[in-house]
Amino acid sequence: MPHNKSKPNPYKGALTPISASNGIVSAKENAKRLLEDAEVFFGKERYPSACALACLAIEEMSKPAIIRKILLASSSEELCRGWKLFTSHHNKAAPWIVPHLIAKNPETYEHFVETFMRQRDPVLLDSIKQISIYSGCYGNCHWSNPCDVIEKDVANGVFSSARILAFSGQASRLDSEDGLKLWQAHMQGCYSVGYVTANNKIVEFFHEAARIGLLTKQEIPANVAFDFMTTVLILSDGEALEQIRGLEN
Repeated sequence: MPHNKSKPNPYKGALTPISASNGIVSAKENAKRLLEDAEVFFGKERYPSACALACLAIEEMSKPAIIRKILLASSSEELCRGWKLFTSHHNKAAPWIVPHLIAKNPETYEHFVETFMRQRDPVLLDSIKQISIYSGCYGNCHWSNPCDVIEKDVANGVFSSARILAFSGQASRLDSEDGLKLWQAHMQGCYSVGYVTANNKIVEFFHEAARIGLLTKQEIPANVAFDFMTTVLILSDGEALEQIRGLEN
């Protein structure tokens, strides 16, 4: 069968620290661009367009966590699972409720994770994105126009979540080749583990990053808190998140 030159051929192989770094930097820069464009549309009261771009920004913000997971893959099966996570819209949308859960001040990290598992609805964000872009026909022949469905409060809810995630998922030295070399070495064997193990290992990773000068302090900086909280969820719940893909088909 001839190769279709009109369609890019997705890479599905192993990552090195430098290629992972390039991917993370690219995703974060693109998320920033999408969020800035969403802000322009929001200011012009073009709420469906603002909402759609904010949804896309959230998906891009979730990619660094998945890239870190792929970097830890030690088999072709794990690589395959990792790239499926990377290309699934639902999987990348799953963490979008994180800011709303944090605002409720969970008593412990375990309580936060349990609440996240119980309340997450990644399909909802993808559905909002779809109805923000396309007209459609639903239910008993009801025609949907994005301008009638996506009003200011809906767009603002998604946009606010995207802004919080962007603030706590900024670029850092942990995204560099050196940072990802340390990540790969320290997190070896943690491709799919329980969330307590994932969280503890990442805390140790921050301590080690501070020791070698990648961070000035051992605690998790506020500007990368979401980034690594999402990484904990991706490492500890990869298989469950993959199951969501069945809803896309």
